[in-house]
Amino acid sequence: MGKLLYAGFLAGLVAGLVSGLMLQLMWVLTPLSLLLSLPPNPSTGWIPHLIISLIFGVVFGLVAGALRLERSGAVAGGLITGLLAWIVGPLTLVPLWIGLPPQYTLASRWLKVLAAYLVYGLVLGEVFHAFLERIPERRRAE
Repeated sequence: MGKLLYAGFLAGLVAGLVSGLMLQLMWVLTPLSLLLSLPPNPSTGWIPHLIISLIFGVVFGLVAGALRLERSGAVAGGLITGLLAWIVGPLTLVPLWIGLPPQYTLASRWLKVLAAYLVYGLVLGEVFHAFLERIPERRRAE
């Protein structure tokens, strides 16, 4: 299980950095600092983005590991994770956190952000699978 957590954590970090760059170019990270009760700032917006990316990465690692997904399954699972993260994050929890209603009826305005979340998922699945193959199993002392 430690291997799955580690691979999920690393994959979440890499995917969060890649998608974060995309989101920063769209100025989407700037309001995320409001989640920390800080004034809007792209630098502090990285903090909640990366924390959320790591959480999704670890959960993905545990689920993908339990399902013993091959590469294609991990990538497909990553894309599904990216879609779910988009629904849970920018459409639901972020608006609620800052005092707005969920943005489901305005989802079409968030399609560029969806692209960044799908890239997150693609990178998450690919990097998870790559790390999982390269992280050695820990041997117990006999």
